[in-house]
Amino acid sequence: MHLIEHRLASGRPLLGICLGAQLIARLSGAKVAPMGYKEIGFGELALTEDGQNSVLAPLAGMSVLHWHGDRFDLPAGSRLLASTARCVQQAFTLGDAVLGLQFHLEADASQIERWLVGHCAELAQAGVDPRTVREDAQRHGAALARAARLVMADWLDRL
Repeated sequence: MHLIEHRLASGRPLLGICLGAQLIARLSGAKVAPMGYKEIGFGELALTEDGQNSVLAPLAGMSVLHWHGDRFDLPAGSRLLASTARCVQQAFTLGDAVLGLQFHLEADASQIERWLVGHCAELAQAGVDPRTVREDAQRHGAALARAARLVMADWLDRL
């Protein structure tokens, strides 16, 4: 948390994914709390107007990998970029250099088996069928990888 706090204070670029986004939100004064349920699996993002005009634009209408049970409030001065029906705060930007993503844009769908095996107890407890996640990874993986590269390239180009 000290590293994130230092990076935020520096004004330099910072990308937070899942727990990283939650920690950025918390260190920026926002509340982070359990949702009371897990959001695990592939699901479509709803981009806000700000999101449609952001680096996340390539994700419009795409399913991304969600794997979390906590949520964050938006930090003061941030802009909401994306939501889902199960978790309103999916992505935010704080200034020009900070991007927080609740979903796992970094996940390599071809490596999803590692996630499924490593988190089999969590999946079972949440009532998530690993076969569904596996099938969705095969269905969405290639398009998501292309979109993720565009998002990251655009974010870096804008810095």
